[in-house]
Amino acid sequence: MMYDIVVIGNPIFTLSSSNNQLSGPSVYSAVTAAKLGFENLAIVGSVGEAVRDEFVQSVDALGVPEYYIIPPDKDGTRRIQIMDDELPSTELLCIPREIGIKDIPDEFLQTRAILLCPSLQEVNAELVEWICNSSDSLIFLKPQLKTISSKSQLEYIKELNLMEKTHCFIDIFQPDEKEATLITGESDPYVAAELLVEWATEICVLTMGERGSLIYDGSEYHIIPPYKTDSIDTFGAGSVYLSGFAHQHLSGKSLSESGAYASSLASIKVEQSGLDFTIDSRELEQRMSIVAESVEVR
Repeated sequence: MMYDIVVIGNPIFTLSSSNNQLSGPSVYSAVTAAKLGFENLAIVGSVGEAVRDEFVQSVDALGVPEYYIIPPDKDGTRRIQIMDDELPSTELLCIPREIGIKDIPDEFLQTRAILLCPSLQEVNAELVEWICNSSDSLIFLKPQLKTISSKSQLEYIKELNLMEKTHCFIDIFQPDEKEATLITGESDPYVAAELLVEWATEICVLTMGERGSLIYDGSEYHIIPPYKTDSIDTFGAGSVYLSGFAHQHLSGKSLSESGAYASSLASIKVEQSGLDFTIDSRELEQRMSIVAESVEVR
């Protein structure tokens, strides 16, 4: 069987007094891909025994057709806290287990695209290089440059070595603005995008929140404006953007068209809370037309 998209990354759960809510970059990417009509779709990640049943029930209910669970290591699950402006005092349940080469069955390399969407540091340079060398699919990487501190809180890692150890080129690399700065040391997004294309990727898709996104392929910048809207929940917006971009890119659309579509899709997501958001195809097309009119190519 040839898959359309395989999403790799450990899910996380947002904890509350009533129940645990499935979340995380890999889950948002997979659920969005399912909503966009991809039928040959799978999510691969490590899930702790304590939340295995909840994971299975949730992905089934959200329309993701296939999953593959990597057994957790001896550490199992960890409770961590997010202390920032986006999600103040939110408690998460995560699986801080690196995904190894032997954890990925060969069948999941037979796909049109692989979306690498770690929640922490489970997708390392060795895994990225092996996947790039072992699969003919398009490889997308949405980095996550956070780790668990000694106080069980999320914090940005202090030393980055992904690009130093990865001796291969990813097809599409999608950092946000802060991640691009941490990796390259450059605060100018244009310079950061240039360096990332020089070092590690064919195409850099740099998301900038309310300032839109920047796509660079080594020759041209595609400046994608945001669709202005009132945000309710921005968590997962970058992962929604990634799946939207992949959807269009796999369909043969241009970088500008793919960016306009992804930006419009993300704007629909942030107006709704949680994973089970609704995509109105007519509204999406209207927003895409508006965004496309203001795209700049330099």
